[in-house]
Amino acid sequence: MLSRYIVFWKIIKSEFSDIVINAELYVDRIRLTLVDGSWIEIRYPVEGKFSFHLQEGSKIYRIDTAPHHREIKTFPRHIHLGSEDNVVEDYVLDEKAQPEENLRKFMRWVREIMRENH
Repeated sequence: MLSRYIVFWKIIKSEFSDIVINAELYVDRIRLTLVDGSWIEIRYPVEGKFSFHLQEGSKIYRIDTAPHHREIKTFPRHIHLGSEDNVVEDYVLDEKAQPEENLRKFMRWVREIMRENH
């Protein structure tokens, strides 16, 4: 699993260094610090199961596959958009994409959020 996060870090360093200033690698996750002080935690233990979490002050933006919110069309994938309670369909990631491509999609989405909020 750690090898996946090392690959993620290489992608982040080469493609998203404009928004990421630090990374901490753990066996089960990678944690990123962003230029505006917000942070990201990514957990991707196996293909198809993941959590991409952006914490921006008290706002959260998380895309995950926790098996709740069965009413969501993209179940189990869903987005917590701004708060835990605001749950919408996952319009960012692709269920058929490789983990590295979903990482890129998430990081581009984060970049957009940062632009909109600042």
